[in-house]
Amino acid sequence: MSKIKKTMYVGPTLEAIAPRNTVFEKLPEALEAAIKKRPYLAGLCVPISGLAKALQQIDNQQGRIYTLYSKAESEKAAIEKGE
Repeated sequence: MSKIKKTMYVGPTLEAIAPRNTVFEKLPEALEAAIKKRPYLAGLCVPISGLAKALQQIDNQQGRIYTLYSKAESEKAAIEKGE
């Protein structure tokens, strides 16, 4: 039996989908649906072991995680509408 891996969503808060910096043992259905439409959102679900590096990229406004964060921020309204 495998261990449940906790992940944290580090993207911008998406109303009714995922609050920023929320830890999940299993992704909520709304977030899974958003990931199906925009697969890059999965990159914002970071294992706890990689959390410090991910948050540092966002704080420093550089790196892959920051690029994904910025994209999600720019598409936030459409994501929240389910588009």
